[in-house]
Formats: sequence, C-alpha cells, structure tokens
Amino acid sequence: MRAALTTAGTLGALHALNRHLERSGGPPRTALGGERRRYRWKGGEIAYSVAGEGPPLLLVHGIYAGASSLEFRRNFGPLSRHFTVYAPDLLGCGASEKPRRRYDPEDVTSQIEDLVREEIGQPVHLVASSLSAALALPAAVRSPRLFRSLVLICPTGLGTLDRPSGRLGEAVYRLLVSPLLGDLLYHALVSHRGIRLYLERMAYHDPSRVTEEIVEDYHRTSHGPNAKFLPAAFVAGKLNQPALPYWTQLRQRVMVCWGREARTPPPSELGTLLRYNPRTAPRIFRDAALLPHDERAEDFNREVADFVSAGRIKTPERNGKRPIEKGDRS
Repeated sequence: MRAALTTAGTLGALHALNRHLERSGGPPRTALGGERRRYRWKGGEIAYSVAGEGPPLLLVHGIYAGASSLEFRRNFGPLSRHFTVYAPDLLGCGASEKPRRRYDPEDVTSQIEDLVREEIGQPVHLVASSLSAALALPAAVRSPRLFRSLVLICPTGLGTLDRPSGRLGEAVYRLLVSPLLGDLLYHALVSHRGIRLYLERMAYHDPSRVTEEIVEDYHRTSHGPNAKFLPAAFVAGKLNQPALPYWTQLRQRVMVCWGREARTPPPSELGTLLRYNPRTAPRIFRDAALLPHDERAEDFNREVADFVSAGRIKTPERNGKRPIEKGDRS
C-alpha cells in the first residue's frame, strides 16, 4: 500500500512538473513586423506575417524544437522593401495552432502548397530552410506554376535526413510522445540551456550571436500545449525525405545557399545537387553555419533580391573552381 501511494505521489509530482514547464515559456513573440494574419488550413490554423509591395516572396523556416518565422528576423524587413513578403509559422510552430497529431512529410509539403494556392493566390518566389527546403520540393514539382523560383538554405535529403526512421525511430517517437517521461525529455531539450547548446554548437558559427533574446524567443515558441509533437516527429526521423527524386524534375530557377561552416548537413553536399541539376546557382557564405540568412543577413538579402529580380542564374565557372563565397575577397 505504501509503495503504491509513493508511486502515485511520484507520478503526480512529475505530472505537475511537466504542466509547470509546459506553461513556462509564455506566449510566442511576433517580432517580425508587418501585418499578422491567420490562414484556416485543413489541418489547423496557421499564423503568418506579411509586409511590403511587389512580387510575392514566401519565407519558410526550418523544422526543429522552437522553430518559427522568427528565423527570418533579419530578412523579413529588408526583403519587404522589394517584395511582398509572407512568413508563416508552420503548423505546430510559433503562434500557429499546435494540434496533437502524428506529423509526416506531406503535412509540411501540403501546407506550403495550399498556402500559396489558397491564401496568397498567385505564384511566389520560395525561400525555404533546411528540412523545409527538402519538404517543399514535392510541391514545386507537382505544382510548378505556383513557384516561380526557389532559394534553398542548407537543404537536407542528400545524405542527411533522407531515409525512413525504421524501428528505432518508431521507438524514439513513442518515447517522446509519452505523457510523463516523454514530456520530461522534451522539456530538457527545450530548456534555456538545451536551446543555447544547440544554437551555439550547431546552428551558428559564431556563438556570440546567440543572445539572451534569441534564446528566449526559441524557449517561448517551443513551449505550450502539444508543442512537442512536431519536434518529436523531427527527432524520430518521421519527417525524413530524400531530395534527389525531385531534384532532377524541377523546372524552376534554383539558388542554393550554404554556410561554409555548417556540419549537418555539410556544404559538400552541394556537389551532389550540381551534378543532378547543373543549372543550380550555388552560394556559399563564409563565417556562417546553418543560418547564413542570419549570420550573413546583409549578403544573403542582397543575393536573394538579385536572384529573384534578375530572372536569370549567375552561374560561376565549373572548371574546377569553387562556388562564389559571400564575404570572400580572395
């Protein structure tokens, strides 16, 4: 009897701790500026920001714990001087609805495709980051008229996050979505310390760029009811998708941007993209990792504006020379 009471008390304390941690983030900030709107998608309500005038430009953030459109904090405003810029929080992220569901690759692909078709209502120039870049490719292939050009930032699917998760992934997923231990593991992952470690060691090349404000933004967006379900699918490999089956079918102009110091995925995977689609325009940004659009925002914004506005690809010579590196004076 005593053991049963002790167990019940422990479980009750864990439940209370998890609920406290779940509410500890506070409401997500919406610091991009522009007008905030809501899109009633079939899977849930999606929040997005819009600003500017000119050709429509859609910014789609990557997928990870704490992901949101704030990834484009240094791009949204400057690019809105030239374009009508749309920046959504994907379902399960930021200020969008966070349903309790099992996410799969088509969830992200359809969101991007339907947002353009139903909400924006005209073809866009797409800028997509990391895993979202890979998950946007099926939409660009099956609905080519919706996407005028593609700018892909450190895209996965070429040796990174390109294979089914298998039994191990299923076990990891079940653990993460479990109500007690899964909640504890998730809250450890998205603690202030956990977020800072990820940003300093993986996302950014220069750890001094990881300010308290940025850590707090990620902490806020990663908390709240059901916030763990999309990150759980990501960590367990449930959103993995190969890029090459779609790469050779693209009709659009494509520019691929990479931070030279990125490790997962590494810029060496650019060679595979160029081999299968030699019309691709590669851009490598020195002193940057997975977020060249943040660490080298001025160069990145200029490259995107030039690429989208020019209507042609500035392709560097391929006779053994390396791709253009932004900030490289050599």
